[in-house]
Formats: sequence, C-alpha cells, structure tokens
Amino acid sequence: MQSAYTIPPSPDRLEQLAAWWATPDAAALWRKEGAAVEDWLSRCFGYHAALLGLQPALLGEVRGLRIPHQFTLGPRSGDVRGLFEALPLAAESVDLVLLHHVLEYALDPHQVLREADRVLLPEGHLLLMSFNPLGLWGVRGLIHAGRRAPWYGHRLGRKRLHDWLGLLGYDVQAEAWAGHGCLRDFNRDGEGWMEQWGARFLPRLGMSHLLLARKRVSMPAPIRHRWSLIPALGIKERQAQARHTVGRHA
Repeated sequence: MQSAYTIPPSPDRLEQLAAWWATPDAAALWRKEGAAVEDWLSRCFGYHAALLGLQPALLGEVRGLRIPHQFTLGPRSGDVRGLFEALPLAAESVDLVLLHHVLEYALDPHQVLREADRVLLPEGHLLLMSFNPLGLWGVRGLIHAGRRAPWYGHRLGRKRLHDWLGLLGYDVQAEAWAGHGCLRDFNRDGEGWMEQWGARFLPRLGMSHLLLARKRVSMPAPIRHRWSLIPALGIKERQAQARHTVGRHA
C-alpha cells in the first residue's frame, strides 16, 4: 500500500530522520511514550525482546520491561543492523517486538508487520508506536509534508492498524495516546497546560498512538466425523435385521 507521503529508502532521508530522533524534542517525546506503556511492558514476559527504531540509541532504556535479553535493531546502527522489511532474525525467536515509529517511514509498512509477525513467538506481544494523524501533530504534518524530517511518511490511522493486525491474527490488548502539548512544552520544568488539558479531556488527539497486541496461537481445525462412521456402531445391520424379521412374519 503506497501513500502520497511515502519516502524512498535513501541514505540521506534515513540520516535526517535519525538526526531528528537524536534531538531533545524527540527524546522528550520518547519519555512520554515510555511512561504511557510502562505498565503494559511490566506484564510482558519471555526471554528476548527486539527493539526496532531509526534511532536505536534512544531505545537503550525501556521503562518497565522485564524481559532479560533486550537488543536494538536499525538500518544504520544498533546491536543488530538490518532492514525492517527483512529482519535478520530467525522465525519465532523473540517474545516482544517494539516498533518505534517504523511503520510510517517504511516503504512497505505491511511487509514490516509481516516480518515482525514472522519472528514473534505465538502468544508474543507486538508494541506499535506511530505518529497520530489526528490532533495538532497531524495538522502540522500536513502543512510540512515532504519538506523535512520528521514530517514526511505514511499517515497511518487507528482503523488501518487495527485492520492489519486483525488480518495477521492479533488481539489488541491495550491502546493509548501520548504527548498532548506542543514539543516545546516537553522541555520545560513540568508539563504545560496544553499537555495536562489534552491528556485529560482529548486523549485521542495525542502526538503518538500506542498499541499493544498479542499474537494468537493457531489452533488446528477440528476433525469432523462423517456420517459414514455410523455403520461401525451396527446401526445399519440392526435395521437390516429388523426388515428381514418383519418380512418373514408378513
């Protein structure tokens, strides 16, 4: 699925995005996102967690995550380097996959989800973080679309993500929004009034859309017994004997 905001996977665009995620504004937004999902991650268990993002250094500390082996993955840096559309990981090898603003900048976001599904164990968790096309961030993105990072990329709405996850066999377990003020509010001592007011009264207009989903286990189809198994119970033989007895006494 292509969109008007799709960016080519060129090195200069990736470098611009990685540079933006290294700014104080981006780090402050990550703190808001991390605080919003801390309770979710504390309930995710397993042995291995893959943290995917364009600035893996930002994901070095994930609050609440108890999975012992955590590693970052990105196209230019990280503990593991690789493309999001072709993850260098074995199938069904990790218990949690975190996609930190990966889908909106991927050439094929659906392929990224398929790869995340491939490497995720059954009953594993998928945590998606993406920019919310609604609210002040979405409006600002329309004004600056395609001009500079981070304003280019896919505009992935909530319904589309739910549809994609449903097709892949996932159950959405939790959903939230983070960052309800303007970016400069994040760098002040304390939260600005926009942040407090928006989080309380208009939660779905936050800058980031956060979604936790769990991979369902594929159950084998039940064996349907055919009616041809009934003669094994002797029903036809008894019916035949009854007809023979009736005919003999007639």
